[in-house]
Amino acid sequence: MTTTMTINDQLVELGTLVDNKSKEVQRTGALLIQKFFNEFKDYHVMDAKQIANHLYYLTDTQVRDYALGLINSDKAETLIPALEYLLAVAPTDTIYINAPATLLAVLHFEMSNIKEALLTLSNAQEDYTLAKLIHRVIAAGWEAKSFVKMRNNLHPMVVLGIFGEENNA
Repeated sequence: MTTTMTINDQLVELGTLVDNKSKEVQRTGALLIQKFFNEFKDYHVMDAKQIANHLYYLTDTQVRDYALGLINSDKAETLIPALEYLLAVAPTDTIYINAPATLLAVLHFEMSNIKEALLTLSNAQEDYTLAKLIHRVIAAGWEAKSFVKMRNNLHPMVVLGIFGEENNA
């Protein structure tokens, strides 16, 4: 008899990377997410293990921040479906939904779709730091280009922290 593990089963087995400090783990996660963003096509079906791995790596703050640096409204045609897919398959009311929800909310915010950004953000847990930041940014009336500039300034530091000087990802 074979047992098929669900996404939830896979995630329970994996745990989270909330307090991860391993650069090797962060590199693996960052490259996995970058590949996912670059290759995602039309809600292709991934198996539970693949989905769980993506959601698992996104629990690492550095991997999430790396993904944040990959967000670009010029790539919205690919990024929105990719993030919507992760958001749809992530278990609700868990840490695993936070990164897809906030990354998608950032993209909507930067495309001046505040209503959609707030709706998407409602999926994230209230105490999630990036969710709190986005709420504050929207409430303060920041212009999207200011947030883009902040992200663009942060990304090289995140890349350096994960990959070191030898990589210009």
